[in-house]
Amino acid sequence: MASGPSKQDLEMYWQSSRQYFDELAAYYKQADPEYYKTYIMPFYSNPLGSVSQSGSTGSSGASKLIVVAVIFVFIMAAGGVGVFLLLNEKSSKENDKQNEPDKKEQKLESKEKEETKTPRNDDSDEGDETSLSSDDHFLIGSKKIADKDYDKAEYHLKQVKPGTQYYEQSKQLLESIKLLRKYDK
Repeated sequence: MASGPSKQDLEMYWQSSRQYFDELAAYYKQADPEYYKTYIMPFYSNPLGSVSQSGSTGSSGASKLIVVAVIFVFIMAAGGVGVFLLLNEKSSKENDKQNEPDKKEQKLESKEKEETKTPRNDDSDEGDETSLSSDDHFLIGSKKIADKDYDKAEYHLKQVKPGTQYYEQSKQLLESIKLLRKYDK
């Protein structure tokens, strides 16, 4: 039979009045070393746990809270890394998409290279209208405006058909050509 306080009393002292528990421990260490080893020593050997009803050590409220907080931090960190990797992958795909040249632009560039390889006169573009779409005519006309070749630009912009994507813009550019010719001289 135990000569000192019960396990429940020791656990209550451990949690509520550590100073009193330490005084009891010092007393029983001298007076009854067997009681000290059996009932009091487990509290000191596992400071995060307390002695449960069966005598084995169990987690106290503070240690459970620490474990939950650490798990929460790891979950949040893993989620943050996952979000970072997902966004990084998405942005790299978008960058790759933006860096790929448009097929129409490639077609236009190849046609322009052909134009520079073989010398043509100004009327040679007129016979080429069947192979170019309205979008191509708009792009070529826009480039010719930038090159200040207003006659070719006007020709190509007039080839843009009504109802196409760039029709309204080509009309505006044709109006702009009139002003550019006036002020560019």
